[in-house]
Formats: sequence, C-alpha cells, structure tokens
Amino acid sequence: MDWSYHRIQMGKVLASKDLALKGTAAAPELWGAVYMLLVFAVLVRALRAWERYGAAPIGWQELVTIGVDLLICPAPLLVGLAFRRLVTRELGDSRLNARTYTICNFRIAQLLILTYVSMVL
Repeated sequence: MDWSYHRIQMGKVLASKDLALKGTAAAPELWGAVYMLLVFAVLVRALRAWERYGAAPIGWQELVTIGVDLLICPAPLLVGLAFRRLVTRELGDSRLNARTYTICNFRIAQLLILTYVSMVL
C-alpha cells in the first residue's frame, strides 16, 4: 500500500479552510496525552486502593477487587485503538477519504481524554 498518496491528500485537506478540520493537526499530541492519562489513571487507582486498605493484609476477595479495578483502566483505550485501526483500514481500502479519517482520529483522541479525566475524578 502506498501511503504517500494519502499523506499528500491529507496535506491538501489540512491546507484548506475547512472548519471541521480545525485543531486536527494536534491529534498526535492528543494521543500522547491519552497514553499519559492512562498511566495517571492506573496510578491514581492503585494509590486509592493502597490508601483504602492501609497496607494491611487483605484477603483474596480484596485482591480480586483491586485487580479488576486496575484492569478496567485500559479498556477505553483498547476500544479507541480498535476503532482507530478500523478507520485506518477503511482509509487504506479507499472506502474513506482523508478528511473523514483526520476528523475521526482527532475525535477519538478527544473522547478518550474525556473518558480518562472522568475516570480519575
């Protein structure tokens, strides 16, 4: 697959004055923020569990509760990455144009940031 064609087309789309594309150039930074928020969410949940049980000996039920609580954190990211992969595949198969791909990539990252911020709060 020749991705240079899509990069050229994406550059043409980004050079236009389309308001739907406003801010989409920051999508890579947003994806970096998503990964940092995932680490922060896991850290916050681990510290809350540590505080809740006070480093005292705990039973297996509490361990399962803590484990499930920590395993839930990457779930939104996995769903977002699956959708992003699907959109990328659609772009590669020429069923999606570069404008729609750029907007979807940006909106997925924004939605994941909102999800992780709400998880931490």
